[in-house]
Amino acid sequence: MKNLLVLIFIIFACYSCQETTQTKFEIDGVSLVSPKGWKITDEENLDDQGYYLSIEKEGLNSSGLITLSWINSELDLNDWINIHKDEMKNNIVYENANLIFGEESKNKFNDLNTTSIKFTVSLLGLKHEGIIHFFHEKEKTFSIFMQEAIEDKVKNKDGFEFIEKSFKVE
Repeated sequence: MKNLLVLIFIIFACYSCQETTQTKFEIDGVSLVSPKGWKITDEENLDDQGYYLSIEKEGLNSSGLITLSWINSELDLNDWINIHKDEMKNNIVYENANLIFGEESKNKFNDLNTTSIKFTVSLLGLKHEGIIHFFHEKEKTFSIFMQEAIEDKVKNKDGFEFIEKSFKVE
């Protein structure tokens, strides 16, 4: 009986450690693919006024995070940027983490023109970098937030690029 329990535990442990497969996300004409090894960890309909999606790289020491959010109307991008900055400044995770924002700049996400802002933060003593892209598309206002530990940049590069290349608004 003891051997059977050990075998069941080993099978369960191996199964639970398996990397997730590719997952397609598609809502309201917005789509992307979460690559193998990345997992959709949260999604929420914002009372039919917009949507929120979070994808994280799997693994105990992984730091890759991307969130996609949109509002179903065209907000002023400067207001949208300031809302995000204020939310981060007031978020308990970033409160005492030396959050520093760079200057706004013109950028691209996939083939879309964006206004972006880079930031740095120290989480649990580990330096992180991030970027938030802001843009309008198909009468929606979007933000795409990407963050990672500096030491994980090489490990996260392919996943971030895969998600970016798969992103579409129709």
